[in-house]
Amino acid sequence: MTDDADQSQPPPRPSQQLAALLGLPEPEPFTEEEERAFERWMDEGDAQQEAIIARRRQQRAA
Repeated sequence: MTDDADQSQPPPRPSQQLAALLGLPEPEPFTEEEERAFERWMDEGDAQQEAIIARRRQQRAA
């Protein structure tokens, strides 16, 4: 017999699981401004990583 109530709820997000393990309150979701800032930060990190990889490939080819 399965419990239908458990299947109707989505599994907890990793941030919720970590908060529960640490005994902390659940984190608040990002505001739209915070989300945009996070996306910019991630894009900058991706660009830096691509530049590093390109330099390494160039050095190996030389």
